[in-house]
Amino acid sequence: MDQGLTDFLRDYVDALERGSAALFVGAGLSMAAGLPGWGKLLDGMAREIGLDVGKEHDLVLLAQFYVNRQAGSRSYLESLVRRTFDREVGIPDNHRILARLPIGHVWTTNYDEILEGAWRQAGKSFDVKSRSVDLTTSDPEADAVLFKMHGTASQPSEIVLTKDDYELYPRARPGFLELLGTDLTTRTFLFLGLSFTDPNLGHVLSVLRRSFEDGARRHYAILKRPSDPYDAQRFDHHVMDLNRYGIRALVVNDYAEITNVLRKLERRRAQRSVFVSGSFPEDGDEKERAFVTTIARGVGRIVGARNLRLVTGLGRVVGSAAVTGLVEALDGRTAAAISRRLVVRPVREVVPPGASLEAWKRKSREDLLAQAGVMIVIGGLRRGAPAPGVLEEFEIAKTQGLVVLPIAATGHAAQVIHEKMRANPAAHLPAEIDATSFDALGAEAKDEGAILAAIERCLSRLAT
Repeated sequence: MDQGLTDFLRDYVDALERGSAALFVGAGLSMAAGLPGWGKLLDGMAREIGLDVGKEHDLVLLAQFYVNRQAGSRSYLESLVRRTFDREVGIPDNHRILARLPIGHVWTTNYDEILEGAWRQAGKSFDVKSRSVDLTTSDPEADAVLFKMHGTASQPSEIVLTKDDYELYPRARPGFLELLGTDLTTRTFLFLGLSFTDPNLGHVLSVLRRSFEDGARRHYAILKRPSDPYDAQRFDHHVMDLNRYGIRALVVNDYAEITNVLRKLERRRAQRSVFVSGSFPEDGDEKERAFVTTIARGVGRIVGARNLRLVTGLGRVVGSAAVTGLVEALDGRTAAAISRRLVVRPVREVVPPGASLEAWKRKSREDLLAQAGVMIVIGGLRRGAPAPGVLEEFEIAKTQGLVVLPIAATGHAAQVIHEKMRANPAAHLPAEIDATSFDALGAEAKDEGAILAAIERCLSRLAT
């Protein structure tokens, strides 16, 4: 899966950065929260009408058989869906990771509200579309749109479940199919939680096939290989067949690998955002301040030239110099393009009632660092000593898993951090950062060009 994983991380991170990433979630992802798949959901009804769900391949038709035996009444089915899916459950890790990513459009055939819960926990909101009428309005304050194309458990009379529902779908919910077709040609999708026994798969692929004929776009799916030898052989044919729809499959052997892939995706995306930490007094030594400013400005230019995102608390010397460098590198770009490359979050000094100043500042720093995957430390001098705030940011960065690049040549907190990391490189340096490049940031380094070249080498290995 190595080359496929490399291609996926590159393509999907690019889509996230461009705002063109989309997600399609099937029932398999919700099973980690203890919710049943289709077979388990319909097992009791199958036995009631004398059938064995294990021998049925068309579960949508099975649901239709049951409704037929109830004289066309869906009341029991709707009640079952509501009892099963319209309840609070734990949020699985995969959902939490996905909620932290900037995915604008999320599609699902699931009835549950785990996606909504995950986005709420991440401090985000959805504009939920579960009925055709919902497509006529929009929520400008929402962070993303959730298309529940088969309805939601809290409105069971609207759900898509039986063969009738599937056959009448193009007439009953045409807007969903049109929008899905548009997204499939304009966005890069990641399919999760779908299996080849999922009754929804053919429904989705038929739309994808029509859209794929209009304009080829590569999509990705993460799929678990079945353990049964015959099923595994059939699975390989299905995986090959997905190429007809423009879907490239990443095949894993257990569900934990899916989480690992998503964590790598989150990390790769985060490493395209660089937090510049540091400080230097405006009335400090003029020569030293000029050196710190030059380095910070150069770092900002590198971030901009590499199309990365600069995250800053906008300190007066280091932060403002880094922003200046970024803007210089993006000269000629539109204001909107520049704003997408810059996140400014000053550490908040106004303390809410009942909170301590130190706790509030730490929370501000945690929120700021959560926006990045790399932290570059420049200077860090406060009242003649290494700045406590910069040292605290280093500790937070390590807790949050950021890659830290302290430029010890700028002295003070940056030098303290560099020495600490160099004393135990196994604990602090990721495999992508070689010792030579890290040492080029050491206290003895004096050449500005060589220091910035080392920073660029490090960033090139992290954010590719």
